[in-house]
Amino acid sequence: MLNSKIILKIFSDFLDNTVSVSDSESEDRTLNLVRSSIETNQKQWKLEDLARKKELGPEHVAKTKQEIDKSNQIRNDLIREIDIAITNHMRVVQLDSIEQFCSESPGMIVDRFAILYIKLSVIRKLLAVIQEKDLIKEYKEKEKIILKQISLLSSFLDLYFDKLKHGKIFFEIQQPVKLYNDKRIEKYIGVLDQRTRNDSPNAHLG
Repeated sequence: MLNSKIILKIFSDFLDNTVSVSDSESEDRTLNLVRSSIETNQKQWKLEDLARKKELGPEHVAKTKQEIDKSNQIRNDLIREIDIAITNHMRVVQLDSIEQFCSESPGMIVDRFAILYIKLSVIRKLLAVIQEKDLIKEYKEKEKIILKQISLLSSFLDLYFDKLKHGKIFFEIQQPVKLYNDKRIEKYIGVLDQRTRNDSPNAHLG
């Protein structure tokens, strides 16, 4: 059964460029989706770094932001796919009591894990090259904070999975509601943008 230890092992192995699953696990769709989660988040992290390099020009920034949008869509799709896989595996059903409903799904938690692990990896790489004592101390403290967050989230996720397994809680698979990639409403979005500009306090100044 999927748990925080397995997830963190996949993330750690991926960031260390080692094999993340054994041959017997290679066909497990959920584990492959978990690996894809950190892979996509790492790509997004690198794209966001590129987007901040404004010295490369506005065209570079615009193109990179388009790539970020695509990557973010893949990331959201992965969250949903992880939720579907876990729902099928654990046979999660909707319960009667809203008190048993969890608004944050397992896929969302895995996504948070991925981001935390990438941050931890970056901090440790920086600590290997930083020379200033004050800066080393500051980033050592950042490392402790991230490790504490990972530990707390690990405990929470294992408890979450246990409650799901025993039918004590449930979550809903989020249905995607897409707006801006609908060609039919592009002209109406333009109308709304124009109205926003016209309603701006500075629109009538000059």
